[in-house]
Amino acid sequence: MPQKCFFIYVGQADMDYTLVKKRDYGIKREPQIGFAYLSAILRQSGVVSEILDFTINFYSQESLLDYIAENSPIFVGFYAAAALKTRLIQYLEALRKRFPDLKILIGGPDSYDCESYLNVGADAYCIGEGEKTIVELLAYCRGEANRASIKGIAYKENNRIMHTQPRELIENLDTLPIPAWDKFDLDKYYDYHVFDMVHPYTSIMTSRGCPFRCAYCISHKIWKNKYRRRTPEHVMKEIDYLVLERGVRYITFQDDIWSWMDDDWAKKVCNELIKRKYKLKWRCILHPLSFLKSHEEILPLMKKAGCTSITTGLQSASKKILQNINRSPVEPETLTKLISTMKKVGILNNTAFIFGLPGETEETIEESINYALKLKPTFAAFYVLSVLPGSDISLMKKDGKFHTLPQKIVERKCKEAAKRFYTNPSIVFNIFKSIMRTNPFWML
Repeated sequence: MPQKCFFIYVGQADMDYTLVKKRDYGIKREPQIGFAYLSAILRQSGVVSEILDFTINFYSQESLLDYIAENSPIFVGFYAAAALKTRLIQYLEALRKRFPDLKILIGGPDSYDCESYLNVGADAYCIGEGEKTIVELLAYCRGEANRASIKGIAYKENNRIMHTQPRELIENLDTLPIPAWDKFDLDKYYDYHVFDMVHPYTSIMTSRGCPFRCAYCISHKIWKNKYRRRTPEHVMKEIDYLVLERGVRYITFQDDIWSWMDDDWAKKVCNELIKRKYKLKWRCILHPLSFLKSHEEILPLMKKAGCTSITTGLQSASKKILQNINRSPVEPETLTKLISTMKKVGILNNTAFIFGLPGETEETIEESINYALKLKPTFAAFYVLSVLPGSDISLMKKDGKFHTLPQKIVERKCKEAAKRFYTNPSIVFNIFKSIMRTNPFWML
């Protein structure tokens, strides 16, 4: 009988960085791509994985403990992020208390605070990519390897946090198997912020890493400032499987930046999608500097290939604030041109702003609000800065060099920005027009 393991996503209880404090999974649910990759890898090692996604089927602490007792997994693995920490630690404490010998593995972007998880009983924290590390951690769980010999992990020994040698990044992403999407019921995932959302739905990644070093972000640190991309052929192999075998009709590309600095890659993927004539819709994330000289050529091709929505993160319209967070001061100007072309070809846009960045004043926030009202993207999202452990801003804060507006003022300005944007008659009319054009039933 094959060995079994559990991958567990406990879900997010609150969203302190948004106007809506509670996370509503009735609006948006995303399958965990990392678990899908790890499940595919472990399948090659004869281990059957089960993914417990609390956003689909919630487990209380007692019910989770009972379920684990019934199945006796070789290990349980959890996804850790700053927004999940409080709830996750509560589950870890309960697990360790009931199962002193159970192997508990952790992975995810909260690695800069791995100590919090190791202190409550986790056996190892996987730092960075997990596809190679999980195979060696499996050997550890089987009693065939010592933790000290495994690259890319942190663990606790004799009341000390130990870090092993860093794990090298996977240079060729095409060597990875297609994620184990059969582990998910993709009909249960969706994002109703998208007007034309259809099921089955999933998200995929065509690249890893980000070439930028934004002060509020830790992506570039997790991926060691390297940006790697799968080939169009490998991406299409996954899309073919999702469409033909899983019936997927809408895809979100979860890349930090889709097709960064590679027009040929974008053209190949779009042309392959057009050639296949799939009834597939999709969306992606672009940078304000994306397709700087070719957006008038690439965006119409993306639209023809099924792209219906694009998210862009400007964060601030103030040149001073952009420079403070390691961004280019020309981004507001280039984004204006990018969104103008999106409007021409009929692609919806959501532009994101963060208030409370280093050096923020009420005047710089007003600059961003006025920019959004003038630009008139389909949507605008106004977030309160969330200081991520390990980010440059967290280090500035630690050294007493982080200066911004008081939290109450930032939250008030976020609410004011949203109110001014979504009560603007022309913006409201544009949203209504977009709904009627793409999917009138969304109103229900």
